[in-house]
Amino acid sequence: MMVSAVGISIDGIRSNPFAGASRGGAVASPASCLVVTGDASLRGRVRSVADITEWAVCDAPATADELRAAVDRDYDFVIVDIASPCGDRVTDSVALAEAFSARPGTLLVVCSSGESVEEELWARQLGAWAYLPGMSTGDSLVSLFRDAGRLSARWMARAGAGVNRMRAVAGV
Repeated sequence: MMVSAVGISIDGIRSNPFAGASRGGAVASPASCLVVTGDASLRGRVRSVADITEWAVCDAPATADELRAAVDRDYDFVIVDIASPCGDRVTDSVALAEAFSARPGTLLVVCSSGESVEEELWARQLGAWAYLPGMSTGDSLVSLFRDAGRLSARWMARAGAGVNRMRAVAGV
């Protein structure tokens, strides 16, 4: 499958032996998030919530070039909006969600346009941390970011104490 809207191949992401690991200085700082959506209003709301909840970095690419650069970084928290794709096709956003779900220690949130059992099942099977049928606003978005920040900080603390990050994810 080709991700033509951003000019990357999903197979290239999956075959990258460094996926989920540092990639030569292109690592986002701890408490970093990525928002992949074509909805400019949502990008603005999420950036505001990320500032309020004190995330160090919140990338919300608006162009294909910005998205290409963002895909090469590690993020603690990734929101992929399949209802308003960043590009021309929903399949591009689906492919990005699949790629980020394979990265260890990344919390993935999948947003869709409404309550779809099929989309929720797909997101759950993918291993998404949360599925949002319709993007949240206000307090619920703040709560989502705070919860993700607490979980990410706990993972980082365990990783810093010598605990394998994947074991920390599993809670062992």
